[in-house]
Amino acid sequence: MRVYAAYAGMCLIWGTTWLAIKIGLHGLGPITGVGLRFVIAGVLLYAVAAAGGKIVAWRELPWRVIAVFASLLFGIDYVLTYTAETRLDSGLVAVLFSTLPFFNFGFGSIMIGERATPKIWGGAAIAFAGVALISIAGQVRGSPLFALAAIGSAAGSAFANVYAKKHSHHDPLVTLPPSMTLAGVILMIAGLFFEKTDWHAAASPSSILALLYLAIFGSCIAFFLMMWLLKRIPAWGIGLASMIFPVVALFVGTLFGEHLTWRELGGAALVISGMAIAVSSERS
Repeated sequence: MRVYAAYAGMCLIWGTTWLAIKIGLHGLGPITGVGLRFVIAGVLLYAVAAAGGKIVAWRELPWRVIAVFASLLFGIDYVLTYTAETRLDSGLVAVLFSTLPFFNFGFGSIMIGERATPKIWGGAAIAFAGVALISIAGQVRGSPLFALAAIGSAAGSAFANVYAKKHSHHDPLVTLPPSMTLAGVILMIAGLFFEKTDWHAAASPSSILALLYLAIFGSCIAFFLMMWLLKRIPAWGIGLASMIFPVVALFVGTLFGEHLTWRELGGAALVISGMAIAVSSERS
């Protein structure tokens, strides 16, 4: 039951971050935005680690794991996602990012010998069709380079997920705080040098709330849940979660007065059906 609750919580949080990223980018460039997000998250997790007596001496830290997390899980991956969101519709970004499970299957097979069955592939394909039905309506516009950025983000995230599974024996409160802080500081410095920041817009209440939501919920809590889950479920199970994010975003939108169309409901049904097929493979 705890696994189901953690998985649902992770999906609920990350399903709401696409809108928060859009809001948080008002006034902030993508690199600066990612940097600030992870500096805040890293500091908060250090505080939690200190309270739990889990601060480890620097020379004893698993620096190779931390370097991979900092560069891929919290660095390149998010810079590419934020960059794609500056020029593409969020729906298109959601679809492109939903290619993540297929990268996950490949990396899982190569890196840890975790093979996805044809049933899992089929379920993922059905869920992906549902994501496309939900997210893409009418004419889709955007630069191919920014579309490649979104796909690159999915590939990088998939690699990092499988790598995290391989090293999931490490305590998240040992690896996450230095990884997030390192990535955040480097990116924030780079953003301040290479991006133009409208601090007046960035300091608006909506932007600050979005940044804090992304740091606390979208980073601290969601990544801790992910690392906890990777000790208990296959890496492809984490990858499939990316299919659920657009469905979560869809139903959260109804809380703010948006109306669901039959196309969106049909897409959500496809996602849920595909996920059920894939998960049933694990049980059989």
